[in-house]
Amino acid sequence: MSTGHPPTAAEDFAGYLRAYHADAFDGTDPYEDVWTRYHLPDGEHRVNGRLLDEKRILGGIRSRRSLGAPYELYIHEVIVDGRGAAARYTIGTPMLWKVQSATHVTLFAELAEDGRVASTTGFSSSRPGWSGPGDEDPFDAGARPAPGLTPAAPPEAGAEPTPAQDPAHYLRAYYTAGYDVGVPVAEAHDRFHTPDAQHHVGGRLMQRSAVLKALEEGRKHGHSYPVEVHRTLREGNRFAARYTTSRDGKPAKRQDILSFGEFADDGRVKQVRFVLDPGYGTA
Repeated sequence: MSTGHPPTAAEDFAGYLRAYHADAFDGTDPYEDVWTRYHLPDGEHRVNGRLLDEKRILGGIRSRRSLGAPYELYIHEVIVDGRGAAARYTIGTPMLWKVQSATHVTLFAELAEDGRVASTTGFSSSRPGWSGPGDEDPFDAGARPAPGLTPAAPPEAGAEPTPAQDPAHYLRAYYTAGYDVGVPVAEAHDRFHTPDAQHHVGGRLMQRSAVLKALEEGRKHGHSYPVEVHRTLREGNRFAARYTTSRDGKPAKRQDILSFGEFADDGRVKQVRFVLDPGYGTA
């Protein structure tokens, strides 16, 4: 759809990411104008747990534009649900030959009534890497997610809902069963995931055997990980969630996590990505 103006986040979230970064990095308009074109001026924005004020945000735009360096924006995933959106993307800046500085961004956004971004919460980390999108297919804004699962009938009184009914339930119930010594680890995994499910945990790809081993290790030390879910999004059979867990419920072990997943036809999860706070454990 041609709107005659840069897309707002509500119209096309992937298009907003492309237009905003182009205007911020390559444009000539004043930094304040670029920011407020796509974002509410009084919105709240947190990156790696830190609140960024407008002065710091504009300073970041100024520094990036002053580099005068080319960049590549790789959008890996976008999920939009009502006035909420989540995305994973990478900004690559060439360094030498095919080596680039890769900034990986994962964010959740709340959208304002006028279509701009009202607030964001996310993670950002940078490290050297090879040019290109890596091993992920690029996000295709023209492709629609799968139609989604047929809504399940309301559960009977006392019955446990299936993961397909609620991503928040999947996270809470999986963490509970995973570290419950009374539930066999294989059952804890297979109750919520297909046998061939792929788990990406902090950038590491783990198959079923590795996940079972990790659960067994946690049980051996008697750990538990209660979950507090802050936000969930669902688009077709794909979902995203923002939540917090803490080892053994201790505030000092609190960790923020952003997750992206996909349900299989039977309601279990076929793939899930847990993006961890880059600053966790460094303080």
